Amino acid sequence: MTRKRQILILLSGAIWGSVAAGALGVPEKVGIDEHLGETLPLETFTLIDEDGEPIVLKKLFDRPVILTFVYFRCPGICTPLLQELAKNVDNCDLTPGEDYRLVTVGFDPTETAELAKAKQANMIASMNKKELSPKDWRFLTGDAETVKRLTDFVGFHYVKDKNEVDYIHAASVIFLSAEGKIVRYLNTMTFNPADVKLAVIDASTGRARSFMQKIQALCYTYDPASRGYVLQLNRVILGITVLFVIGFAGFLLLRKNRSPEASPEDGGEKK
Repeated sequence: MTRKRQILILLSGAIWGSVAAGALGVPEKVGIDEHLGETLPLETFTLIDEDGEPIVLKKLFDRPVILTFVYFRCPGICTPLLQELAKNVDNCDLTPGEDYRLVTVGFDPTETAELAKAKQANMIASMNKKELSPKDWRFLTGDAETVKRLTDFVGFHYVKDKNEVDYIHAASVIFLSAEGKIVRYLNTMTFNPADVKLAVIDASTGRARSFMQKIQALCYTYDPASRGYVLQLNRVILGITVLFVIGFAGFLLLRKNRSPEASPEDGGEKK
């Protein structure tokens, strides 16, 4: 195949992809714009809790928060995303309610607190290892204006489908500090407990880390391309090498400074 023909095929594929996307009615302004480093004005957002009572978002930010946006009747990715989050929270050695809190906000303003409470009960019941209190994972709703302002602030964009009932939206798990600072996005449907733990550690700005947490933060780094944390093998090898060199040098120093004593059987004098 000639180079010219390859270029023509690539161009035609790109054109067809654009036409197909338009034909499917997928809007351009759907997805995630990462607003890393920005801080939510938490006191300006009043939502509705699972019991139908108003709650200021700031009251839930007494520790780092894992934030998700869904709509509770979603026939697509919302429930699988929450199930994936529940599974990883269940297998992560950090403790919800102590180390962080989970907050899920329904972005469909027609949905009720009863729906939110039912979804909360299902997600908490799906965990096998951890016993979560409803206060550890909050499920909130709100009016259209408040929710839209909140989703715009964190860069979560969605639109109604052609049926005007369901929504087209992306999947994202957002990590914020206790002050409301946006620290990390996991824009994926699959992740692991290490992703959750390290993102929470990143969100714990100003909090002391344990020795093992410091080691994990050193060995792993966030990779924007894969939207997850990856093991930095070169750091691990370097760390092991440094420890070996220090240990070996210490051994040689101790051996050199040790004063050998001559044994009486060898005819030596005891010093």
